[in-house]
Amino acid sequence: TTLNTSVEPFNTVMSLSYFLNDEYVVNKEETLKQISNIYNDTVSDLHKKFDRHYYYVKDDIYLETNLKTINDSYGFNMPIKCSDELYSLLKLGVECYEFTNGQFNIFTGTITDYWEKIFYEAYNYTELSEIDPYFNESQKEKLKLLVDAIPSNYDEVTRQLTFNDEKKTVIFNKCDFNNGIKPIISMGGIAKGYATDIIKENLVNNGYKDGYLISGGSSIATLSTPIFTKKEKGQKISVVNPAKSNIMEKQSAFSFKLTKEFNFSTSGNYTTNKSYSFIDKNDKIVYRHHIINPFTGYPESHYRSVSVLTSYFTSAQVDALSTAFMNLSLDEGLKLRKHLLEKYQGSDLELFYLQQEGRKEEAVVTVIATSNVNNTLELSKGVKIKYEE
Repeated sequence: TTLNTSVEPFNTVMSLSYFLNDEYVVNKEETLKQISNIYNDTVSDLHKKFDRHYYYVKDDIYLETNLKTINDSYGFNMPIKCSDELYSLLKLGVECYEFTNGQFNIFTGTITDYWEKIFYEAYNYTELSEIDPYFNESQKEKLKLLVDAIPSNYDEVTRQLTFNDEKKTVIFNKCDFNNGIKPIISMGGIAKGYATDIIKENLVNNGYKDGYLISGGSSIATLSTPIFTKKEKGQKISVVNPAKSNIMEKQSAFSFKLTKEFNFSTSGNYTTNKSYSFIDKNDKIVYRHHIINPFTGYPESHYRSVSVLTSYFTSAQVDALSTAFMNLSLDEGLKLRKHLLEKYQGSDLELFYLQQEGRKEEAVVTVIATSNVNNTLELSKGVKIKYEE
């Protein structure tokens, strides 16, 4: 028996697939109800706490303290009491700056909102010359001001927030490097990953281990050893080939099978309604998408996607890493991988870069991989592969 349930928090779709062995489950309906309740209640609660756009009334009495509360407290020098989950998420966000060599920065909400507006206008057929900073000088200057106003090193990042571990309070400080522009905390890169970690913990602690969680269609976490290990020789994972896909039909670039507990995340530059591309003066394809380099304020065009596979790092860390690797050149990314493997003894971290040369029918897609996943990696027709260490 399979339970499939999904919800739409964190501006994405999250789902749980769970498998029940009819031979061992006495009351199937009650068990499915319990699993569904744990999942739905946890997701709903975390969505409200991690939301930076809206307030929520709790118990019809008072407002839930959430990420919007923290953002609205900027500059008031006021300690905000947080729930355990919100407090941990904020601390994790700061830690991910150092963890990713600064490529994941939670204080880029102003830059994210800047590009969100451009994507909206581009989707409604506004001329790129009017909205994109490559063509429009005023847009370019506006973006530069926003980038200059966010913390740009670890010292500045740690100065932006003051934590009190005993009281679980946070102060969002007004700093000189903000240049008079209010920064906005955005957890878009790790909120759903961190939520996945909590949901997984809640399910496993209640004895439910035969399933997997999918976040946004791009991240997957198993609750334990994949249920398909014996019958299908592993859980199959496929990664989209954007050169051969559209809204109506998705084709994979490559796939592989996994036989042990894992976390997997893909970051790509082809999100519907939040991406477009054009040819620059050097005849190169420039991709605009939702993954922003915090040091430049621009999306990078190194790859179509980067996938991260591990049995060691958490879902939140994996989401932050897939974001970071999209921003880094291949050499920089491989150096970061090597650094993490050396720093965290016993860890594992495999990367799968998807590069594309040319467009449409002429497109040549190459996978750059650090592993063949126990000889299970299979390429789709026409896709090339190159291995790196």
